[in-house]
Amino acid sequence: MIKLLPLLKQILAEGGNVFGTTAPINKEDIEPTLDKFIEELSRIFPAKTSTFKTFERLGSVGKKAVSGDIDLGYDVKNLFPDGKTPDLKGWKIDKADFESKVALFAKRARTATPEQLQLRAMVDLIGERINQESDIVRTDAKQSGAGSIFCETGQYGTDGEELGKTVQTDINIGNPEWLKFSYYSATYEGNVKGLHRTQLLVALFGYKGYMFKHGQGVINKETKEVEAKTPKEALALLNSLYGTNMSQDTLEDYHKTVEAIKKSISQEDFNGITDIYLKILDSTRADIPTDFQKYWIKNQERLGLKGKFLPDNSALVQYKKEA
Repeated sequence: MIKLLPLLKQILAEGGNVFGTTAPINKEDIEPTLDKFIEELSRIFPAKTSTFKTFERLGSVGKKAVSGDIDLGYDVKNLFPDGKTPDLKGWKIDKADFESKVALFAKRARTATPEQLQLRAMVDLIGERINQESDIVRTDAKQSGAGSIFCETGQYGTDGEELGKTVQTDINIGNPEWLKFSYYSATYEGNVKGLHRTQLLVALFGYKGYMFKHGQGVINKETKEVEAKTPKEALALLNSLYGTNMSQDTLEDYHKTVEAIKKSISQEDFNGITDIYLKILDSTRADIPTDFQKYWIKNQERLGLKGKFLPDNSALVQYKKEA
């Protein structure tokens, strides 16, 4: 039996709306907002100016008329140029502060690897520096995980004017190829968003005892080993776990993935995956895909689904429960 609480903690630690004060952003305002964001980061970290110009737009950023937030991919080599030594000088980080952070996180997360501890320390200290030096960008240190810096930044229009509202902008640190795959979705239709495909992968791997991590890959929960670091490896592992023969084209599309899995596994296993999936979505600011709504209604009480974050236009709004 899959334990849902640890899985949900993993999901919540990786993202979602962490500030509660941000607003969606219109497509035409994304570039001027990012220009200001990059300009501010470059002012704070001048030695890293060129690297901020390499941000990869992830997921649905710029693909829809309105985006709930902005996800950016950032190569981990910009923090660890040789793959293991942190660029403390480039990020204006004191060595003693860095070592102190690593020691602190080591006490809290005894199973973390040295690499994970160092990355977490870098992320935390970079966030602290931003908060100290910026009036237009703030980070949430408590929510920022080992591979992400969650920022709230002001929105700007095409003429460079301040729009009087903010947007959540997440810097996701890792291997660029993996980041693009883990956030990608070929489907943006109906009430299906890119996150629906991503969280479906989280549920599929979670049901088999694995963690699908945006910045790292697919990790075996028992051994803590990363068993897939590339899209090709993740596809092979998922096919092996479920006895399927999916292509990457299938795995990048929400609807195709649901169809392929449903045809290949028992109803009991499919229901188990669905239980995990709906619990994840219940803690996410998103609607429930139409093809799962009947199951959601039928199993709401059993799964303890609240519907707290359902959008106002969801067909399930009438079933919302007070937290």
